[in-house]
Parts: sequence; C-alpha cells; structure tokens
Amino acid sequence: MKAFFARLQEPSTHAALAGLAAIAAQGAVSLGADPHVVGAVGTAAAGLFGLLGVLMPEKAGA
Repeated sequence: MKAFFARLQEPSTHAALAGLAAIAAQGAVSLGADPHVVGAVGTAAAGLFGLLGVLMPEKAGA
C-alpha cells in the first residue's frame, strides 16, 4: 500500500489520471449521465491532474 501512495505522488501518474478522467467522462455519458455535468467535472479533474503533473517535481534517482 505504501508503494501505491508513493506512486500517486509522481507527476507521470497525474498525467495518466488526466487521460483516464477523459475516458471515465465518455463512459459516464454513454451510460446516460448529463453530458454538461460530466463534461464540467471531467474537465476540472483532467485540469487538476494535469496541473499537478506539471508543477510537482520529479523524484531524483527513482
């Protein structure tokens, strides 16, 4: 579990989560969720994870 939380602190993981947020949004719309709400939440999540990926420093020697 410790390795999982360490992985969540890496910028590359945040970039991957941004992409997965877009995929989850498409899946939610296909299951009948309101596209406007899903689009807003998905955009916010992708933007947050993308921003974290840009701003967080890489771990040296990892």
